[in-house]
Amino acid sequence: MIQDVAGPLAGQDFGRWSRADVERVAGAVGWSVQDGDHHLTVDTRSPLRARSTKIGYGQDAFGYGEQIDFQVTETCPADELAALHAATLASVADVLGPPALVGGPGAWAFWREPRVRVERHLRRCLVTVRVEPAGPAEHEEHSTAEWSPDWEPTDLWYAEPDVHSAACRSLGGMMFHDARNAATWAEFEQSVRELFVSFAADLPALAGHVSHVAWDISPEAGDREVQGVFNESGARVCEIVFGVTETADYTRLPPGSGSGARVAEIALDIIRGWDLDSPERLRHYCYTPAPGRITARSGFRIDG
Repeated sequence: MIQDVAGPLAGQDFGRWSRADVERVAGAVGWSVQDGDHHLTVDTRSPLRARSTKIGYGQDAFGYGEQIDFQVTETCPADELAALHAATLASVADVLGPPALVGGPGAWAFWREPRVRVERHLRRCLVTVRVEPAGPAEHEEHSTAEWSPDWEPTDLWYAEPDVHSAACRSLGGMMFHDARNAATWAEFEQSVRELFVSFAADLPALAGHVSHVAWDISPEAGDREVQGVFNESGARVCEIVFGVTETADYTRLPPGSGSGARVAEIALDIIRGWDLDSPERLRHYCYTPAPGRITARSGFRIDG
């Protein structure tokens, strides 16, 4: 069901993002709007859940209208999630063209103009489409990242599927904010576990946009590295000692988040053996084939 409304919803003009605009958009697909304390609840006359969030205290400074988003969610059986997610992505792409960015966690896809995000939640078995006014949403994100002492990015990695595309050019002037570097081994190890679980879980769902991700982590001396690859078929990982290792002996694992967790533990065991005093002495490299480009600094939380 969500795949049937995702494209038409993404292509709607929400005007000034007033309540009347939300009612107009909802009415165009046969839905009605009911008032609530913090949201407008949308009656979809189906299992789909939809709502529009009202502007909150202080958010008028960012340029919002009366409403700050419009969101539709569908829950499904676990064995149907991959197909529902793929169909929903395709529905939006049919209207807006290829996404400007994809990433994880959540196997999400993002369009800037208009600002639309499609993502899935593996554990809860749901797919969400969210539309927002681009300018105010970006203004608020930038302000929060700059001034909130507890701010952390929700995205660990993102990729531009085609850096030469019109979709990628639409990102011009957009601000991106990375997580602060890891100051402790506990912070670094947690970040690597979360990143690799996302790579393993999300890349198969985004294979049409990012075929694979290669990565390595090395000490600043550069005499060795632990390296690996994630793709639709699974994952592999090994250690290379330059000038010593003649043939890479990869551990190979099947697709799925469990393999991401296993790759993380293998890599971290190797890194612990290097006996470094701080994760600040580590460097990372992350790569996806042209014409794509990937950024995963927030996931590694060490310098690239």
